[in-house]
Amino acid sequence: MEETLIILKPDCIERNLTEVCIKRLLKIGNIKKMKTCEVKSKQILEHYSENLKVVDQDIKNRVLDYFVNKTVIVIVLDGENIIKNVRNEIGTSDPSESPLGTIRRDYCNDSYKIAEIEQRSCRNIIHASDSVHSYEKEFRVWFKE
Repeated sequence: MEETLIILKPDCIERNLTEVCIKRLLKIGNIKKMKTCEVKSKQILEHYSENLKVVDQDIKNRVLDYFVNKTVIVIVLDGENIIKNVRNEIGTSDPSESPLGTIRRDYCNDSYKIAEIEQRSCRNIIHASDSVHSYEKEFRVWFKE
């Protein structure tokens, strides 16, 4: 059994999409842990540390605006080939380029192009670990106990 970390992002919660996302995820895995939390800047900067290492302060500020002091739901899901299966279920980071039938294509109404024009982060409702290494790092960020 493999594990992955999923974050239902602030726009997912604000748009009341948590139930539909969780139902779709439960078709491919089992919830091992789940918690609701308010995001702190240190957490989100640590979570996206690899991605933000090579970007300018404007991009970091967009990420902080998207997450900080907002509610997210963090889930650990387990199952056979769960990282790959969840990534296939949610689609690509840019919802407008995700295949039909994926969570992001079915429920997002945003794109990188629109987000860039509006100078903000793309609202793509969900995050999932992309590797075992990422999962282990992300788990430590969100489940320090």
